[in-house]
Amino acid sequence: MNRQLMLLWQEFLPLSLSDVTMALGDPLTTTTLAHLPNARTNIAAVGVAKSIAIFCESPIIMLLHASNALAPTQASRRALWKFTIIASGLMSLLLAMTAIPWVFTVVGERFLGVDPSLSGAIRSVLAIAILWPFAIGWRRYFQGLLIHYGQSQAVAQASIIRLLTVGGILAGGFGLQISGTIVAGTSLVLGVIAEAIAVTYLAKKLGITELPTVISQPELPQDLMGVWKFYVPLGGSMMLVWGARVVLVGIVARASDGAIALAAWPAAWGLVLVIANSTRMVQQIVIRNRKLIPDRLLVTFAFSVGIVCSLILLIVSNTPASETAIGWFVGKDAELILKVRPVISICAAIPLFVALQNAIQGFLVSERRTWVVNQATWVGSISMLTVTYLGVNGGQPGAIAAAIGMSIGAMSEIIYLVCCWRWQGHKSTGLRF
Repeated sequence: MNRQLMLLWQEFLPLSLSDVTMALGDPLTTTTLAHLPNARTNIAAVGVAKSIAIFCESPIIMLLHASNALAPTQASRRALWKFTIIASGLMSLLLAMTAIPWVFTVVGERFLGVDPSLSGAIRSVLAIAILWPFAIGWRRYFQGLLIHYGQSQAVAQASIIRLLTVGGILAGGFGLQISGTIVAGTSLVLGVIAEAIAVTYLAKKLGITELPTVISQPELPQDLMGVWKFYVPLGGSMMLVWGARVVLVGIVARASDGAIALAAWPAAWGLVLVIANSTRMVQQIVIRNRKLIPDRLLVTFAFSVGIVCSLILLIVSNTPASETAIGWFVGKDAELILKVRPVISICAAIPLFVALQNAIQGFLVSERRTWVVNQATWVGSISMLTVTYLGVNGGQPGAIAAAIGMSIGAMSEIIYLVCCWRWQGHKSTGLRF
């Protein structure tokens, strides 16, 4: 293997571990809920609540990318920190509003089509998780600084603290037989708060919070307004992604098997994300190494990561032991197991798609062409919702329709990203597909 490719893998693996440990929270939560009373109801309620919470978090997800890209100068870093505090605080306020009964009646019951019997459980999770967006924004700012300075091990260490916190709370809740919604909401918010504290401590310990010697650079934003212009397309992209996934839940809820589909889709998607999320940090590797390593090698690296992870998911979902493994996550509900297994098989290519998507986004972010990322998100989201809607109206099971829609949406987005990247300003790289 090319030595530079091996070095990229060495830099990538600790960062990937941080995303894997984050994604493991979903199947761990599903497993715990599956072994507590009212399993199917609680799994569905937590799945819907998590979709709403992540939608409220979505505008600040890309703070990690912005922090990595804007870390080199004093002016850009100070401006981004102010932006982080303001944006994260506003998103927590937005999440708090969704837990208000009359607001949830409009958003959850009328818009998403959630059964009123689930409303109380969903609002309980949302109320507990109010600080989730603020903690996420804080954490991602410091993660970006650590990645920029090559401290990927510190990012991984903080993520392990999060996983241990989540696991401890879930284990305690299971042992004490506490209400599933309370256990899930508490583990969700305290896990990310613990990681935010850890990543901040490690950044200070390593001296990364000290401002760089370079005061400013013309190509980087130097004030709050400059950061806003740079960041809005990125934040808008993530808001659209997760907004579309909330709408996806509404489409799934209206399927012929809506009740079971609302439990099957988050359970299956949570398992897929454990593998798919392990590829997301490809984008940070691209942003950090863009000027150091040829584009062709960075694309090869992204392919290698995606193929390895997709093969893992394909093997996991198609072995004789897969049904037993899925049963361990979702409990002894035979109908739920039957619904989950084919969804995982359909989504086997998702890790490859996520790796390629994040790689091309990384190239575009490093060139500050953030509006192209936003446009591609529209293409992918519209494709995903259209395919899922047509599938549900054609009589497909809700979770199956969502899996097909998610796959086609990801492919559509990648095609748009590649076309824009290749056709606009990349003739000088010599990169050919």
